[in-house]
Amino acid sequence: MKVRIALVQLNTTEREEVLEKVKEAVRDVRADIYVLPELLTTGYKDPGGKAEGFSGRTLAFFMGTAKETGAAFVFSFARRDEDGSVRNTAVVVDKSGDIVAYYDKVHLFLPLGEGEIFTPGDRIEAFSFGGVKVGLQICYDLRFPEAFRKLALSGASIVFVPAQWPAVRVEVWNSLLVARASENGIFVVGSNRVGEEKGITYGGNSAVVSPSGEVLLRLGRREAVGAVDIDTDEILRVREKINVLRDRRPGVY
Repeated sequence: MKVRIALVQLNTTEREEVLEKVKEAVRDVRADIYVLPELLTTGYKDPGGKAEGFSGRTLAFFMGTAKETGAAFVFSFARRDEDGSVRNTAVVVDKSGDIVAYYDKVHLFLPLGEGEIFTPGDRIEAFSFGGVKVGLQICYDLRFPEAFRKLALSGASIVFVPAQWPAVRVEVWNSLLVARASENGIFVVGSNRVGEEKGITYGGNSAVVSPSGEVLLRLGRREAVGAVDIDTDEILRVREKINVLRDRRPGVY
């Protein structure tokens, strides 16, 4: 299955400014799926105070834009749950404007104070989307290979990773995207923010990585939009040569 994926690399500032930039990105670059950074409409500027529910402005914008453009969107936002807790939630909105699936960040980054703001998620599941199975992870989750392996074993062909990864460790980001893709024989799509907030400079380098570990698209360290076509049949071709999932020996581990 062929899919055109666009990376929309932004500075996650104020909500209305960000949403306007999304409109411009959609006008400038055509794609089937647009993948955006973590905590898209708040960054770490009081995400607890600015958290929204599924019926809030952010979801309404993306659901409406999806219907208008016939494209899907993947992003993370600060979500206020019905019980009052705040979650760092990644969402997939399909081309019809429906929420296909969502994922609450499981691994909170404690050095940045996420444990004081967010309640962690407790599930990691692959789901069907546009004829293929995909998965969601968020930023720090990238450091946990077990999560990606679970998604791959569940049949995921693509894992989307919205992120706010700092520039000082951007080479780690680049390496882990390649590792998670190649060690599972899947596509990994990471969309990272840029800009500076609270003394932290964010590293961009959003990328699409193939099942063989080839970087098909990588953006720089400034706001940018780029797109690339992928073919999920590439997974089968890669696994005919090197099938890591088949060759596992979990009884030894």
